[in-house]
Order: sequence, then structure tokens, then C-alpha cells
Amino acid sequence: MAVNWSERSGLPVGQQPPGRKLTVPTLWAHLHYGGNEREATRDVLRAAFDQDAQAPARTLPAAVLTRVRQHCRPPTQRRDVPPPPGDMWTGDPLNDTAAAEPPEESEDAKRPRGLLPEEFWSRRAVHQHIRQAAHAEGSSGDVLFYSLLARMSAMISHRIAAVSGIGGRASLNMFVAIVAASGGGKSIGTKVARSLLPPLDPEFRDGLPIGSGEGIAEAFMGTVDEETGEIHAKGPLKGDPVTKKVRKQVRHNAYFYVDEGQTLARLAERAGSVLGETLRRAAIGETLGQTNASEERTRYVAAGSYSLGMVVGFQPSTAMPVIADASTGTPQRFLWAWAADPSIPDEPPASPGPLPVNPASLQPTDELDIVLPERIRRLLWAEHVARNRGELEIDELDGHANLMKVKLTALLALLDGGRTDATEEDWELAEVVWQSSCAVRATLIQRAEREAEAARRREQDAKVAQELRTHQAKTDTDRTLQRIARLVKKHASAVGGITFGELNRRLRSSDREFLRRAVEVAEAHEWVFVEGDRVCVQTE
Repeated sequence: MAVNWSERSGLPVGQQPPGRKLTVPTLWAHLHYGGNEREATRDVLRAAFDQDAQAPARTLPAAVLTRVRQHCRPPTQRRDVPPPPGDMWTGDPLNDTAAAEPPEESEDAKRPRGLLPEEFWSRRAVHQHIRQAAHAEGSSGDVLFYSLLARMSAMISHRIAAVSGIGGRASLNMFVAIVAASGGGKSIGTKVARSLLPPLDPEFRDGLPIGSGEGIAEAFMGTVDEETGEIHAKGPLKGDPVTKKVRKQVRHNAYFYVDEGQTLARLAERAGSVLGETLRRAAIGETLGQTNASEERTRYVAAGSYSLGMVVGFQPSTAMPVIADASTGTPQRFLWAWAADPSIPDEPPASPGPLPVNPASLQPTDELDIVLPERIRRLLWAEHVARNRGELEIDELDGHANLMKVKLTALLALLDGGRTDATEEDWELAEVVWQSSCAVRATLIQRAEREAEAARRREQDAKVAQELRTHQAKTDTDRTLQRIARLVKKHASAVGGITFGELNRRLRSSDREFLRRAVEVAEAHEWVFVEGDRVCVQTE
């Protein structure tokens, strides 16, 4: 509780009557919201639920906003109303939900920004199948859906690609980032996805960890016997072709899972690491590998000769270094998703089993193109030309937006019964998925900005506190010196003055360290003068 004594502040002056308190939140609302405590309260709620809020609310400590989110309900809309007659901040606003009771909201309004909307799940039977399978395990529908996209992209034939009329054939390789706190259900989606899409190829590399960029290329490599063109001239193999063991690409499908994205970031930061570059190349199906002097260390995986999917689990704090690395193009190649799902029912539904059609069963012998509808191709072409002419600027994090939507369109068609003809509806659903991903990414950025601002404020507050302590210490010292200087004047008034040794004995032990400086202060006031080892009083 605070007490105001300034009559110019616009706040109640002096002690308040019983039942009315001048609290610190009241002062905060006065400083930042012109005294409108209701608007201050609602703005704190908006900041806590990642809605549009003013800077003072957005920069509150993360712990405060977390408690608000735990104990209060999100506001529905922004309304400016006159401040209430009493102090609505009195008591504990985090536990007193009656302090700001918003009206009833729709279910979609309560969902965190970035979750796939109900409309998306209801559009297709396969989407409902996926969600039911997730809920049967008490898992998030979003996590399973995104995990399935990555897994499917790793299992399908490398000969299948999307065609949009720009940049040739687009690889369907897909990377997904699942965001949740530790133990927030990031990994269970991968396990359930395995039961919905079981591998059909015995050579499929399923759920591999990542250790290095070289290791990603190595997943597709192996040793085979290759004919040299010569014939055995004698011995039991006479007449048979001579063979030698050669390292080359022997498989075409691999799925990677990284439980903690911080590990991935640390590996990429190692000196000499090619992991970041390899991931960026793998996301678009470019050539992987390294050429070394020794054959056993040479790896070559040709562009378009492999299918690769990856799921990475992130905590909100560990996701930010990846998002901040936009200049390299890494975060643009990921779909971002929350692990939370408010729609998980209290009672688990029956498991629907594997998907009716496994897209990995489609194994064409030649290239198979999933061509986007003509209207979409024209739209993409127009934007492509506008960007290259310099007529259109795109945010750095959205630099791969159209490519990601093209890949999503093709994957959504394959997921819907193994179709290879992309439709307008596939594109519409791809845009829904992309917008949800962007909303998750934007929320993470806002959270990072809020935490950075809070850290900056804490640093500023620490500096101010240190300066206040320094100033207070100097003030206390000045007062002490003035007090001792007066004692020096008093003791020096004796005839013939007083020696420093005698002065030192007459002072308290705690004052003795200030003696020399106190004498200088007394001299500055022209109360005393020093003559040799004696301090004498100054006469008129």
C-alpha cells in the first residue's frame, strides 16, 4: 500500500478511509493508463493471453502474466469505459476473478492463437480420423497432424514432387517444429504417427536422431558389390564378373526426430559444423554429402533422389535462437505448431486405427508430378514476378511461404486417400495450415520481445537501484562527515587546539576512519585550521 502527499498528482492525498487503499497497481494504472484502472486491468489480461496490448502491459514480468493466465479468463474485445468509483485492484487481482469478469466466449476464441481451427478438422474425414487417433491417446490433434505430415514426406517415393510452374519440381520434404514446455506432449505425436502410418519399406530409416550434417547424408549411404568389368580368369569363380565393394546411396527414405531443439542448435553452432547448411539443403531436396580424399568418408546423395522428414521438439525459449536465425533461411523451412490442445476430451474415444490409405504404398517407376490448379499457378507466378521486379517486399520470415504452401497442398492431397491431383480445396487447407504456423511463430516472437523488454527493464531497475544505493551511501557519508566536523570544531576550541591523536581518542571507534576527511570538511567551512599535528579553532 502507498500513501500520496502530492496535491498535483491527481491521486487521493494522505491516509485513505477504511475500505479504500492506494495500492501499487493503482499507481501503475495512473502512470500508464491515465488512472483508468479498468482499462489497465483489461490490458494486462490482453497481454497475458497474447492479444494486442499496450507496451506497459506487454512488458510486465513473464511470471506475472503466467499467473494472470492461470487464474483469469481472456477478454473478448477492447472496450474503453470510465474508471470505477473504487479501487478495483484492492486485494489479490490474480485470485479475484470477479475483478474483471468478461462475457462468455466461443470455443474458438478460447483456443491459443496458432492451433488449427475447428473448420479445418471438420473439412475432411481423414482429418477427423487423425484427431480421434490423437485424442484416443490423450495427445494433441495438432501434434499428430504435423507429425504425420513430416513422417509421410519421409515415407513417400522420392519420385513424387509438386509442380507449380516456378523453379521446376518441388521436393515434398517437410520439417516440423513442435513447441511446448518440458513434458508438454511433444514426443507422443511421433509414436502415434508410427501406428497410423506404419513403414512399408524394410530399408526405411525411422526416427533417427541427428548428430551432424554428415550423419544425415550417411543415413542414405551403404556398401554394395559393384562389377569392375573384368572376369575371373581362374579359380572357383572363373568366368564370373569381378566385383568390388563400393559406398553409394542405397536407400531413399529417412525420418528424423529430435526431442529437444536446443541440442540441434548447439550442434549447428560447433566450429566446422555443416549441420545447418545440410538441413537447409535437405528441406528442399538438394544434393547432400561431402567429397573427401578417402572413399569411406565420401558421401553423395543426389538432388531429388531421397525423401526426408523431420520433427523437432522445442521449448519456447529454445525455439527463439532458431527463429532469430532468419538470415540463413532455417526457420522459414519449418512448420511451427503448439503441443497443447484444449479440445482433448475427458473420456478418450476409441482408436480408429491406421489411416485407410498409406501414401507410401504409391511407388511410381517414373517421375510423378502433383500439378497445382491453374489459378493457383497463375497467382504464384504473378507474385514471383512482382518480387523479382522489386515491386513486392516480403517479410524475411515469409520468404519461403509460397514454397511451403505448394508442398503442403501436395501432401494434403496425398493424405486424402493418396490423391495425386491437387485441388483448390487442397490449396485452401494448405493456407489454413500455413497461417496457423505463422501465428505460432509470431506468438513466440512476441513472447521473446516481451521477455527481452522485461529483462531490459530489470537491468535498468538494477542500475537505478545501484545508483540510489550509491547516492544514499554518499548522503549518509556526507551527514557523518558534517557531524564529525562539528565535533572537531568543538574539541579544537580548547586553548592551543588539539592533536590528531587526542581527537582520535575522543571519537567513537566507528567515527575514527572519517577523522581526516572530517577535518578537511571543517577546514572548508573555515571552522578550524591545521598547524603541524594540531587542529585549532578558527577565530574571527
